[in-house]
Amino acid sequence: MRTFALACVLTVVSAPARAEVELRWLGVAGFTLRAGETVIAHDPYLSRPGTLAMLFRSVQPDDAVIDRMLGPQSPAPELARASLLLVGHSHFDHLGDVPVIAQRTGARVAGSATTANIAQGYGLAAERTLVANPGAVLEEGAFEVRVFESRHAKVLLGRVPFEGEVTEPPEAPLHAFSFVLGDARGYLVTERATGLRIAILSSAGRHLPALEEIGRLAAPVDLLLPASQGGDADYARDLVRTLRPRLVVPHHFDDFSLPLDDPSAGEPADAEALAAFEAQLRDAAAAEGVVLEIRRPKLFEAVTIAPGDG
Repeated sequence: MRTFALACVLTVVSAPARAEVELRWLGVAGFTLRAGETVIAHDPYLSRPGTLAMLFRSVQPDDAVIDRMLGPQSPAPELARASLLLVGHSHFDHLGDVPVIAQRTGARVAGSATTANIAQGYGLAAERTLVANPGAVLEEGAFEVRVFESRHAKVLLGRVPFEGEVTEPPEAPLHAFSFVLGDARGYLVTERATGLRIAILSSAGRHLPALEEIGRLAAPVDLLLPASQGGDADYARDLVRTLRPRLVVPHHFDDFSLPLDDPSAGEPADAEALAAFEAQLRDAAAAEGVVLEIRRPKLFEAVTIAPGDG
């Protein structure tokens, strides 16, 4: 078994650093965010069982992988201290490992009613699930989290994959295709002491009125975490026009059928598509007069972000 690579730390600062948020990419749409002693996570999906297992077996979190990721030698040691897990939508590559991670860490899980029901079906206590509808504002230690309405990209033959809702806790385990979408959410995470703002989208879709409202509340955001695959022709332009980000870290471009200890895990599954999305962001920034930096994340690399001057 190959071991996980050690994470390194990069720093993105403008003006003297007053406070910082540390960001780490876990693959797919998974991130941890740490400010001081507070850790929250978004869509941590670690098991990555492979295509054949996904097609022919039910979704069962890989205990060995999760043990390593929550253990003392983890390349993301802060994950074991996460107190809130945000779920962007309920597909298996976003929600599949969340219930067991929450069971082991004591975290609460926030997302749609479908997210809460599937998590309970996998054994998470109902009091640890939180149906966070658009407009909700959650307080978690150093962070404030505002929930906003979003959409999933049409990535399956021009359609949104596996639409539907789960209205009561199901009998687990479920097949991957039974992890239906539910309602997609975006999250605006603010580090309350400094006002540093981070916007997260779990899929390359958006509900434009909600995005515009978040822009009125928060633009320019310090960091935008957008899913990169499957967006339409106006996706990058709408992100830049509404949120005016100073740093963009794209995600959900990797092949999540590869296990985390594969040397290619975290690499773009379609490098040309990712480069095209980055080019669209740059073109939109030039058209809008926005100065932004784009940084591709590396698996388990930590990036430290400090508030901008503006």
